[in-house]
Amino acid sequence: MASTAELLKDCLLSLTVRVREIRALSLVDRNGLPLVSTLGTGALEETLAAFGGSITTQLDRAQQDFQMGPLYEAHIVGRDRQIFITPVDRETALVAMVESHATAATITMHLLALSRELAGHLAAPPQMTLSVGGDEEGGG
Repeated sequence: MASTAELLKDCLLSLTVRVREIRALSLVDRNGLPLVSTLGTGALEETLAAFGGSITTQLDRAQQDFQMGPLYEAHIVGRDRQIFITPVDRETALVAMVESHATAATITMHLLALSRELAGHLAAPPQMTLSVGGDEEGGG
C-alpha cells in the first residue's frame, strides 16, 4: 500500500502533467512548512511553502474581519508568473506556481478539483501497512 504522502504527491504530479501551465504545486501547512511538493527539496520549495502559509493566515483574517464566508482562493499575478493559494482544509493549502499566460479561470477549476481530492485523502484514516515475513515467527 502507498503511504498518504506518496498518494498526495502523485495527485500533485498528475495535475502538473495534465496542465502544462502549472509549473509547480506544493501542499503546505498553515505554519508554512511543505508537506508534499512537485519541486523536491530546495530553497524555492521552502520559499513557496512559507509564502503559502503566510497567505493562508491572512485569508483566515480576511474571512473573519470582512465576513466573506468561505474563501476559495488567493490569486497573485506577476509579469512572469502567477501564484494561486487554495485552502484545502483548516490546516493545509495548495500553492501553485503558474505561467503568466495561463487563464485564471481554467487554473482555478483544476485547483479546486484537486483541493477536493486532497481533502478526501487528508480526511481518510491513515492506511495500515501489513508486515510480511518473520515478525511473528515463533522461535524454539
